[in-house]
Amino acid sequence: MENSNLQKTQDKVVKYGAIMSIVCGLILSMGAIHMDTINWILPTIANDLASGNSTLMVTSGFFYGMMIGHVIVGPLSDMIGKKKTMIFGFLVCIVGAVIGSQATGLGGLIAARMIQGIGGAASSNAARGVGGDAGKGRTSAIALTFMQIWSAAIPIILPLTGKWVGNAYGWPAIFWLQAIICGVLCLLVLIFVRETSQIAGKGSIKRIAGEVKSCLATPEYVFFVLCFAFNMATFFLYAGSMSFAMVTELGMDNSHYADVYAWGAVAMTIFAAIGRYFIAPKVNPSKIIWTLNAIQVCVGLVFSFCFITGAADWHWMQYILWILPACQGIVLPVAMALVMNASGKATGTGAAFMGFVQYLFSSITTSILASVKAGGSVGTYIGFMMCITATCSLIAAILGRKSLLKKDPNAVI
Repeated sequence: MENSNLQKTQDKVVKYGAIMSIVCGLILSMGAIHMDTINWILPTIANDLASGNSTLMVTSGFFYGMMIGHVIVGPLSDMIGKKKTMIFGFLVCIVGAVIGSQATGLGGLIAARMIQGIGGAASSNAARGVGGDAGKGRTSAIALTFMQIWSAAIPIILPLTGKWVGNAYGWPAIFWLQAIICGVLCLLVLIFVRETSQIAGKGSIKRIAGEVKSCLATPEYVFFVLCFAFNMATFFLYAGSMSFAMVTELGMDNSHYADVYAWGAVAMTIFAAIGRYFIAPKVNPSKIIWTLNAIQVCVGLVFSFCFITGAADWHWMQYILWILPACQGIVLPVAMALVMNASGKATGTGAAFMGFVQYLFSSITTSILASVKAGGSVGTYIGFMMCITATCSLIAAILGRKSLLKKDPNAVI
């Protein structure tokens, strides 16, 4: 079974086999691998370390590492190739996991998470670049959406696996689980992933410098980067911080939250498949983004209203949570495809800048939540910031569309 034979940027056909596409899709979930396995138990870690809401800096630390990694390590894929960059990233992640398993304080955990973030940036950025090599416009959107199906599927088992390991052996053992997952993915890359980069090698440093300049001088690229980054920030408000609203603030059991999160991943997978086979081939990318961002604004308003008025109750709000990953299962690969191909910046460096902005915004939001004092409502802040990030994504998509259509009135946007 082949995903498809897709045209590369330089008119060279590369076969994107189903297994290769699936492996790259799983690698797109480096953030989920390092967050979903452990974020459900952050309230317990907060109790063990007596660190309160400041424990959310464990999540922020990973985001900061991803942000730094996309700047320093991400462009490696344009120098040594995407496959080698993925392998390098996995090795760094394993080192960070070992450090995290031995940490006894909040500072050590944050440092370990930053190292994992740097490695995760290298691997996920390279995998994203493989999808960007697939072709232009809807071709890349379809390829990346196929990868997103598998990227969305793996979080179904991550919180459940993390719950089993954490409950059986304690939260430090979850870091060993993360190391094992990265080791398995590294082996899969060695066996099944082919190199797709055509610009790696001699003169790559000069090309990187030129590419950075070109990216920043392309308005539609910058706007689409902002669109994607704000969408990711919206998603990470749910994925990275929601346990403190539902568990710490509303009293949901840790293990039950892990189950709810897994069902959210099921919703994300189903809607990623719907997006791949029924929506992306027929509906213009901008309309998809506008519609789903508007839905997320509404969810954010409902969230804040419930926490402010005292109507918040996890027994019914747990079902609202499934709306967010369902929306993101469709919108994330579409926004990613706009950055990588509609803007004409389908390179590892172009993808790296996108990842940098993405985790910059996400780290800012989680750091704000970490600063909420004891007794403050994390849920209220999550709702407000969700409204802001989804609205900013919508605005960026509109501006990017206008900029692109000025250059290419026939663009499918």
